[in-house]
Amino acid sequence: MLLLSNIAVPAFHDTPIVRVVEQAYRMRLLAFGLGFVAAAVVFNANGVSVALPALFALNACAWPAMARAFALRSADPHGVEIRNLLIDSALGGAWIALLQFNLLPCALLTVVLSCDKAVAGGCSLMFRGLVVQSAACVLMLALHGLVFAPQSSTVEILAALPLLIAYPLMLGLRLHRPGGSDIAGDPHIA
Repeated sequence: MLLLSNIAVPAFHDTPIVRVVEQAYRMRLLAFGLGFVAAAVVFNANGVSVALPALFALNACAWPAMARAFALRSADPHGVEIRNLLIDSALGGAWIALLQFNLLPCALLTVVLSCDKAVAGGCSLMFRGLVVQSAACVLMLALHGLVFAPQSSTVEILAALPLLIAYPLMLGLRLHRPGGSDIAGDPHIA
């Protein structure tokens, strides 16, 4: 993972958009990393093969660095980061279907992904993210089949607690800065 964290060194080192992309990278690492912990416990309880958790681990480790590199290497980092946020929603929708709608991890995943979109683009982007997430969930259900197991065990609840606690705290710290957040303070970020 350390090798992936330095994929791109932008030529325009300390600009508002680079700060936003770097902040999105850290938040994405936190959300997908702690989301994977919650998902792994659900997969273990459901007795799935090792391949699915391995694929999720790859997603949680590689996607944040890839999204960061795409945004930093682009001529339009803002547009690419919006696309990356929608890809986050699609990945989350697939995870929800594969987690068999386990209530706490899936609800938490939906809220975390919606918060990202609300901060970055308001209600419009949040709604687009929810549509993309729902579409990806339906597509994964079509490919994998519908299994509905919404009950969350105590172990699954405990595994979701780090994300439930850490993500809102980090988001609050991100937004609580003199002069507001990078996103709100940058006229190029809607």
